[in-house]
Amino acid sequence: VDILKGLQMLPGVTSVGEAANGVNIRGGTTDQNLLLIDGAPIFNPTHMFGLFSAFPSDAVSTFDLYKGNVPSRFGGRTAAVLDVTLAQPSLDKFKMQGGISFVSNRLKMDIPLVKDKMGIMLSGRASYNDFFFPIISEKLDDIRANFIDGAAKYFWRMNERNTLTVSSYYSKDFFQTEILGSL
Repeated sequence: VDILKGLQMLPGVTSVGEAANGVNIRGGTTDQNLLLIDGAPIFNPTHMFGLFSAFPSDAVSTFDLYKGNVPSRFGGRTAAVLDVTLAQPSLDKFKMQGGISFVSNRLKMDIPLVKDKMGIMLSGRASYNDFFFPIISEKLDDIRANFIDGAAKYFWRMNERNTLTVSSYYSKDFFQTEILGSL
């Protein structure tokens, strides 16, 4: 469940290429696209040279792709806007889900702080499985590659007409080889 890979199934959306970041939309370049998480721009939308989307799929509620007729509130993007919205936390009961795989590990928690009024959603994903590289091939013995990202959303229903929402997103990639040093 990768947002950027799923978008490539739509007409007018293509991959930038192997080992590259982002998508081309309507023939534009990646810098002509605006990518947002809860209104905040994302400048590097992928991890590990384009293999994984930087959008944590467990934490995403909806996403809208505007290509062609972009609403004026997004400014003057010539190609497209991808507007990703993080999920609201559950306000009635604690929920936790996650998964472990050879590629990445993920965890999402919905924590109600005040029943039906206040809650927080925490989501994290990490890939620290680069210890498998030497097992696959001796040529990969000196390579270290991993990533981590996390999202949090605080929600407070003050009354029937007013809410307060605070979102946060963190992303980090690491690549090291003896040939290049660390990046």
